[in-house]
Amino acid sequence: MKPWLATLVCAILILAHGSIQAGTAGKIAGTVKEKNSQQPLVGATIVIDGTKLGAIADEHGDYFLLNVPPGIYRVTSSIIGYGRVTQTDVKVRIDQTTELNFLLSEEAIQTEGVTITAEKPKVELDLTASKETM
Repeated sequence: MKPWLATLVCAILILAHGSIQAGTAGKIAGTVKEKNSQQPLVGATIVIDGTKLGAIADEHGDYFLLNVPPGIYRVTSSIIGYGRVTQTDVKVRIDQTTELNFLLSEEAIQTEGVTITAEKPKVELDLTASKETM
């Protein structure tokens, strides 16, 4: 075999190697906005239920989750002061981006009642100046 032909074949194999390898994961991306005003919800969390994969929305409400294994998922978005929204049957495919947008509604935070108790310090009614005892 001629040396230039061997070099050409090696170069083709090296260049083709990168395109032969297929991806093994997908991507989920979208925005999180307030339902009524359509304003972005900065800092909203997006989590794929049952996994450790999650993201936080940026100043435009945009987020993305990389390296998501292919499959069907439940994805939840939440932020304090807004109701939690879960989307089911989210399909992730290899080398594709699944667009998933959330609209969250305001929700009052409800807590249980808090009871505060304290003892009133004893007041000596006949004392007219400060007193220190050692």
